[in-house]
Amino acid sequence: MRIGELAKRADVSVQAVRFYERRRLLRTPRRTAAGYRVYNEKDLEIVTVIKTMQRFGFKLVEIRRVLQLWILPGDTGAPSPSREGSQECLREALKLGEQKLEAMNEEILASMRLRDELQEALRQIRAGLKIPLSRNIASSQSKSAAAAAKTAS
Repeated sequence: MRIGELAKRADVSVQAVRFYERRRLLRTPRRTAAGYRVYNEKDLEIVTVIKTMQRFGFKLVEIRRVLQLWILPGDTGAPSPSREGSQECLREALKLGEQKLEAMNEEILASMRLRDELQEALRQIRAGLKIPLSRNIASSQSKSAAAAAKTAS
């Protein structure tokens, strides 16, 4: 398949595919005699993985590391150290995913603490102005407390 079809099937732009190539997230595609890039189903899978990992908040360098586990050559040009789906590959991918999840949880907790500080500051301002707590804010505070309890467990 050509670059336009790959981009369409992966729901990304042609520019995104070229960017992934420049960043060495995709293997160098073979080319036709006319110079058109030619991709296969594995390339489609890689672009889909890249998109998913970006949605999860992985940086491109982290995505490259995961892809190097099973499909891309290493930075030295050496072949991938693991066979796709091997226990070693899956363990390393799991480790990277768990690290990302831990970082996300820390960011969520920090955001929740900051939100709580802002709510308290607003409560103090309202008290000084003698403005009652609105129902919407009270409702969101109880929902926030429930979410915090769920995240903490």
